[in-house]
Amino acid sequence: MKEDILELRKEFLKIKKMGLVKSLRSGTTGIGYTFESLLGKKEDSESNPDYKSIEIKCKLGFTKAPITLFNCAPKRNGEFATRYIYEAYGHFRYNNPLDIKLFQRTIYANLSEERYGYSFKLKVDYYKTRVIMLAYYNDEFIEEVCYWDFKDLELKLRKKLTTLAIVTGYPYKRDNIKYYKYMKIEFYRLRGFLEFLELINHDKISISFYIKEGKNDFDNPTIISSGIRFCLKKDYLLELFYKLNF
Repeated sequence: MKEDILELRKEFLKIKKMGLVKSLRSGTTGIGYTFESLLGKKEDSESNPDYKSIEIKCKLGFTKAPITLFNCAPKRNGEFATRYIYEAYGHFRYNNPLDIKLFQRTIYANLSEERYGYSFKLKVDYYKTRVIMLAYYNDEFIEEVCYWDFKDLELKLRKKLTTLAIVTGYPYKRDNIKYYKYMKIEFYRLRGFLEFLELINHDKISISFYIKEGKNDFDNPTIISSGIRFCLKKDYLLELFYKLNF
């Protein structure tokens, strides 16, 4: 681990010395995509860390946005639940000429705000060893919508986030072209899985959904999910990780 950290820190210092670096992608993911491209890493959706044993998270210096920890698809009756969630709880968007439904919610342990009559919350069930999403209609309980097994969550957490690097950068614009300047890198070590569950219990970790209908490579309708993400509020980083001094 120490060798990987020292190596990544050396690579970071090279990138920092470059000064302003032209963004290789528009939008909010540009800062991370550009940095990892400079490291020689190709974009993927692997559950492995980004750089040897280290997961890299890039953030804008002024942002208070939550940190995405990992993606993990929920289950229902032992099967993946994405389609069920979309069909049961997706809603039609206003002024949508395509008549396509969407399920877009951020859900915590406390009951979410009501939309279209529905609200949701998370329950950490230590007896069933699951994190369960519960649904309500007009504040009346309906069902357990889906769940994530502890073993799957712990595997994701330990495989991907045992060692974490947070890179801070700042955006600049010149002649309508976006650049980034990478200023700082910090390293962290995962505390443990029980701390992860407690952060869910205390509304410090959420699960974000974005599920909609689209078309596959054969131009047929299909369900598209841009990720069902476990996200940590930035202010509680040190409740899940120890800071390492390098």
